[in-house]
Amino acid sequence: MNRTFQHNLPLFVKSEFGAQGKSWKRGKHFPWLEMGVDVNKVQILFNQGLVHHNEEKEKEHKTIGDGLNELGINELKALVDKINETVKEKTATKAEAHNKRCRTSSIPDKQRGHIRRWRNLYGHMEND
Repeated sequence: MNRTFQHNLPLFVKSEFGAQGKSWKRGKHFPWLEMGVDVNKVQILFNQGLVHHNEEKEKEHKTIGDGLNELGINELKALVDKINETVKEKTATKAEAHNKRCRTSSIPDKQRGHIRRWRNLYGHMEND
């Protein structure tokens, strides 16, 4: 069954391609939200037939959530403010803090992507 792109469902590689400095093999989960990939770019990949939804793989694919999907925009903003305070405390210069800060967006899904990307790059700051 062909489905339209659903941003809240996992995507899997349909045809091998390269993205984010990596070769994505057929059948692998494509964690675009966690990587902070823009939803419009993912829509293009979907429309080109490079990624797709797969009901069988969705059943197999189990992720432990990070809790971000349950947060609204105000809660996400508060989390980003907390992250950026931590960045300010743990960096030596304003320039370094600016470069390592978590970016902001008023679009909830995009904000979740920014937070996930920041955690992948600098999440160790939260635990130091």
